[in-house]
Formats: sequence, C-alpha cells, structure tokens
Amino acid sequence: MPRRKRGVRLLGLAERDLTDIYDYVAAENPTVADQLLIRIEKDLNALSTQPLLGRIPRDHDIAMLGFRYLIIGDYLAFYRLETSVVLVYRILHGGRDYSDIH
Repeated sequence: MPRRKRGVRLLGLAERDLTDIYDYVAAENPTVADQLLIRIEKDLNALSTQPLLGRIPRDHDIAMLGFRYLIIGDYLAFYRLETSVVLVYRILHGGRDYSDIH
C-alpha cells in the first residue's frame, strides 16, 4: 500500500533559521554551506512520506504541544503534523536552548 504523501512547509521562523544557518556556514566555507542546505532540504522532504521519522522531545511541555524533532547533523528541526502537511517551526543548532521553539 503506498504511503500518503504530505506537504512539508517551513514556517517563517524556520525559513529565517535556515537562512541564518546557511549564512553562518557560508562565511567560513560556501561549499559546505551548499551541501548542508541540500542535506537539510532532503531530510525535511523525507517527512512527506515518513512524518513520524522524528523523535518526540524529552521536554514535556514541547512534547505536549505535539512537536517532534528530526536530527540533521548538528541541527534539530522541530515540526508538527497537521492533517495534510508537516509544519516545520524551527531549525536550531543542537547546542541551543530550544525551550521556546514557537
């Protein structure tokens, strides 16, 4: 049975996070920044057919809001499942405090 495909949509903060990540890495090495951006986009697109791929956060409050997160290298992409779409709220470095992700 084929998997139901969902759309994956980055919300405003996630788009800004992605731009900030790219700019930060590109300042040191544009080639690595390009590769990282491709990897992040590829991994996020995997959520279209495997929306439960990410983990449930250990932080109780974030988990209770329905968030999951996908580990992409050193980054965490926080998302929630809606009926026909995966909404990506933030893409943060794993070392950051993410207690207020929305």
